[in-house]
Amino acid sequence: RIRSYFRLETRTLVLVTVSGILYNVGMIAGPYFEGQLAQCLFDIIKGIRTMSSMIQLAVLYLLVILFVQAMRAVKRFGVRRFANDTSRNMRHMLYNSLVHMDRAELEQENLGSIMTKAVSDVDACTEGMRKFTTEIFDTGVVLAAYTVMLFSYDWRLAFISCAFTPFAYIIAGRLKGLVAASS
Repeated sequence: RIRSYFRLETRTLVLVTVSGILYNVGMIAGPYFEGQLAQCLFDIIKGIRTMSSMIQLAVLYLLVILFVQAMRAVKRFGVRRFANDTSRNMRHMLYNSLVHMDRAELEQENLGSIMTKAVSDVDACTEGMRKFTTEIFDTGVVLAAYTVMLFSYDWRLAFISCAFTPFAYIIAGRLKGLVAASS
């Protein structure tokens, strides 16, 4: 079962989860700090703040972005490690089952085509698991973080911008049906 392969990689997936959340929530740091830097520049021009406050803000921005990018690297490495370990485990199970087949079963089957199909299935399965794991963070978490940020700035504008999402899903579903029917 696929669930057992996720359980085998619990430690790696915990690392991917923590780094993925930190990275994707940290993605909103860029727009936040860019706004703060623009406001700081405006305040410097008006004489409210000094250049040293801009330098401090820029250094903090740089450190935060470096941390966010480090979390990105950890997440990407963890996802690749998860996919590679899962592929190795699946192949090990496959080879183990082939080694323990009866001689009569082996003679009846075309072993080359069975191996090709099985290895192809393992590759497709691990690639799907990797993409699923990646998309949870790269779509779900970052979308939630941006939505929270939008609502914290102006709830009315955020509500208007989010109101179109269900319509986009409905249209995409209908288009998917049309494309599938025409092909």
